Amino acid sequence: MMIINKNWQRKIEIEDNIIYTLVFENKKYYRENIIELINQHKGNEGSYILSNDNKEISFDKNSYIITDIFNIDVNSKRVLTKIYNSLLKEIVEDISSYNELSTNIRVYFEKLIFNSSLEIDQSEEIDMSSLLKLGDFRVHVENDDILEKFLKFLKVLTELCGCKIIFVVGLHNVFTQDEIIEIYKEVCLNKINIINIEYQQFNNLSTKNYREIVYIFDKDNCEI
Repeated sequence: MMIINKNWQRKIEIEDNIIYTLVFENKKYYRENIIELINQHKGNEGSYILSNDNKEISFDKNSYIITDIFNIDVNSKRVLTKIYNSLLKEIVEDISSYNELSTNIRVYFEKLIFNSSLEIDQSEEIDMSSLLKLGDFRVHVENDDILEKFLKFLKVLTELCGCKIIFVVGLHNVFTQDEIIEIYKEVCLNKINIINIEYQQFNNLSTKNYREIVYIFDKDNCEI
């Protein structure tokens, strides 16, 4: 898999155990690239192109950008939709258990109607989606642990939403070096592809288990 920008010479080859960091020393150019990525994730055209096996693939459907680590919504509408679709598939695969539960619920509802002094109707079919909503399913996360929430969000985006690339703005401004090393270990272990976007250089955290590749654009927007 590869990411290119029409305005750059270099190409970003996405490989296992490699973390990319893009450093834009010119803050205006830094800001412009973030805005462009945000717009492309809304379905608009832009300079960034994502390809797989030399074929361009949808940028907004296969990637994601995190611009505010403090306001991550692990249980966003997009995530919850994926969760419920996954659970619906499980129900279909075990339809006998669903039918048994549905029958028991229907019998209970009929009992409620019979005992009521009011004239009450109830639809004959118990919809699978409506039944699932009763469970109020969501991804569990400790609200006060931003590192745990961030890592879970990366896993959810990759495993559940099918994101092949995740852009992260300002990772080094939020987490300590030790925390970032832990993040790098987790993303490599779980085959999560992230690209950091920063406006200044930080220590390269490459180890024997993974490599961090840093691409720098200086204050004149020249590639270093």
